[in-house]
Amino acid sequence: MKNNAAYYLIWDSLVGKQEDCRYYIFRNGQWEPDRESIIMDHLMGYDPSEPPGSPYGFGSGSVMDEMDEISYEEAMKLIGGNV
Repeated sequence: MKNNAAYYLIWDSLVGKQEDCRYYIFRNGQWEPDRESIIMDHLMGYDPSEPPGSPYGFGSGSVMDEMDEISYEEAMKLIGGNV
């Protein structure tokens, strides 16, 4: 289902999507809710290795660079189907 979803490739191997203001990760052959906030953390540049209160905890370009937006077609190719 294409609709208005945005698709992401994280760490060159993990496929995620945003659909209806919710985030999902493709694991074990299905879309699962992103309970670990992987996508949002990458969108915000959240770096968990920074100590609490660090001004570098958010907005990290290196964290943001670990994720790319990809097309629906690219996502389907990577997950092996039309899920």
